[in-house]
Amino acid sequence: MSQHDINKDNQLADFTDKVLQGKMNQPASSSDLDLLRLEETILRLKHTLPTDDAPNAAKTKQMLVRLKARMKREEETAKIPFWKKLFDFQSNPQVGMILAVAMILIIAVITVPSLEPSGRNTITGTADSSTNILLIGGGLVGLLLMVYWIFRRK
Repeated sequence: MSQHDINKDNQLADFTDKVLQGKMNQPASSSDLDLLRLEETILRLKHTLPTDDAPNAAKTKQMLVRLKARMKREEETAKIPFWKKLFDFQSNPQVGMILAVAMILIIAVITVPSLEPSGRNTITGTADSSTNILLIGGGLVGLLLMVYWIFRRK
């Protein structure tokens, strides 16, 4: 390095120290074009970058709000397994209704054959068993309405 380059480095270092201390707001040298551009760069950096070490309360609050919003967005876009979505009765009450109807149909299929008379040769004076089927059907419909009432969206 030549003596001229060392002199430029020292001038630039002195200028930088003065800018950081707040004593300089304009480029000091006008004769050397390279030094002038470096001084302008230092001044732009000084105006662009913050000088305080810790952010103030408003910036801290803004950063926290942005962080919470991003966490919420990422949580919403997270992949939920299919089986969790399927059995979430609070957000999807139709699945609960389908399961309730399926259970009632299974119970009906199991119990209806036991209500029919076992033999085909029945006595003509006996009462008809259709009233029992109506009672069981009404009970199953009531059960269905009760299940719907429990799992409905509130």
